[in-house]
Amino acid sequence: MRKVYSSPKTDLVYFAKSVLEANNIESVILREQLAGVVGGIAPLDAWPELWVHDAERLVEARQLLEASMAKSETLDKPWQCQGCGEKIEAQFTQCWKCGTEFWLSES
Repeated sequence: MRKVYSSPKTDLVYFAKSVLEANNIESVILREQLAGVVGGIAPLDAWPELWVHDAERLVEARQLLEASMAKSETLDKPWQCQGCGEKIEAQFTQCWKCGTEFWLSES
């Protein structure tokens, strides 16, 4: 097994695991329960880690995660509606003014 990803945010580790599962790459999350430990170990040592079973797919797994994380970061930014030009906050996928969908206007 080889470590492919680690984060202080458990939800991101689970997101990464789901990306790998969607691509038929077996993985396991380790250290998940250490996130609540206080004292005795460095915070970085308590982060949950995602490990892939097949070391030969490590490079592929890292590439998939890098691409997925980059896409997810772009979803955290405001977008401009191509239907009417209104600036829309990142959490919304539809323009409040004209109803244009984000996925249709940004693809």
